[in-house]
Amino acid sequence: MTYAQSNGTGYVGKGYYRVRNLTTERYIYVTDNKDYYDITHDKEDFQGIQLWKDAAKAAKSPASVIYIEELFPGGFDLKSQGTGVYDLTGYYVNVTKKSDGTYEVSASRSGVTKFLSDDRSNTSDQGKLGTSGTAKYRRWVVDKIEATHATNYIGISPTVAFNGKYYQAFYAGFPFRTVSAGMRVYYISDVEGDLALMQEIEGDVPAATPVIIECASANVADNRIEPLLTTTAQVTDNLLCGVYFCNGKRPQESVDAYTKFDAGTMRILTVADGKLVLSDNAPECLQEIMVNDYTLYEQVPAICVPANTCYFKADANTPQQVFLTSDPTAIGSLPSEKTDVEQRCGVYSLDGTRLRTTNNAEGLPAGLYIVGGKKVVRR
Repeated sequence: MTYAQSNGTGYVGKGYYRVRNLTTERYIYVTDNKDYYDITHDKEDFQGIQLWKDAAKAAKSPASVIYIEELFPGGFDLKSQGTGVYDLTGYYVNVTKKSDGTYEVSASRSGVTKFLSDDRSNTSDQGKLGTSGTAKYRRWVVDKIEATHATNYIGISPTVAFNGKYYQAFYAGFPFRTVSAGMRVYYISDVEGDLALMQEIEGDVPAATPVIIECASANVADNRIEPLLTTTAQVTDNLLCGVYFCNGKRPQESVDAYTKFDAGTMRILTVADGKLVLSDNAPECLQEIMVNDYTLYEQVPAICVPANTCYFKADANTPQQVFLTSDPTAIGSLPSEKTDVEQRCGVYSLDGTRLRTTNNAEGLPAGLYIVGGKKVVRR
């Protein structure tokens, strides 16, 4: 178990923080966007906010990154994963600093005050957020995220290794820039046939932008990014789709709690046939969770897109495997469909090499070809 090393900042103005319970050492994670909080009737649903130990786990999870801002004297909003405390509960919260440097977080209505707390006093990794914890479970350590800190940083944990490099599909609700040398950030700007163009983002990455990150190494600490308060950067032609959540406990409460993998409409980053591809084969990195099947009304396993990753949205014409390239000349270099008769007759590879003098593609390996001047997929 890796425990946190506090950088002792506390709240020092609007910015990005991690929040962990003083007593249990469990961090707050936002894993869904459909909680509610009713002080008057003493009802709550905090299943979308989970608590986990381990600073190393927190360092690689955008779900543990909390944006804190004081909106008016004594009134705060805490935001993460495209949502926030006010969005979830209808309350702004009070944040009170205690003499030991920790904080209490509370909300009040109609003379009733409730304190956010860690409700479990055991030593397990996972806990539950609630409002009935005793005083020592109401105390929270607030540390500002710093790219150079030993444990309280944000790093990328790659799941795909290819040709001596490491990659990760990534999606976060905050803008950021890379700070570790050797990192690159890409999005998919164009797809033609079985080729997808990876367009590099040089500089700031806008919030809620699904990307593919080329990492410096397999070590999270070598792949650090810095969250930004604001940026003017824009990406308007991105073909990737992002996923914030993978919370299998909430199928009835929220349709956004998880995203089932669908080979017919999704392509996931992986390696196949010695190449970096977007594939319809569910790679090992996909997350298996227990979700509720509404037809059978029972718990069944499902393969889901992991939280804070992304996929390419496919259609009926998308090949099973789309090969990634960062070479813009590879896109748009297919033989023209309106050239002379010789070029319109025959079977060609994507690079224009003539494979057959007739339009018969039988016996060729699976892939995309130009047959009679038209793109044809052989499966």
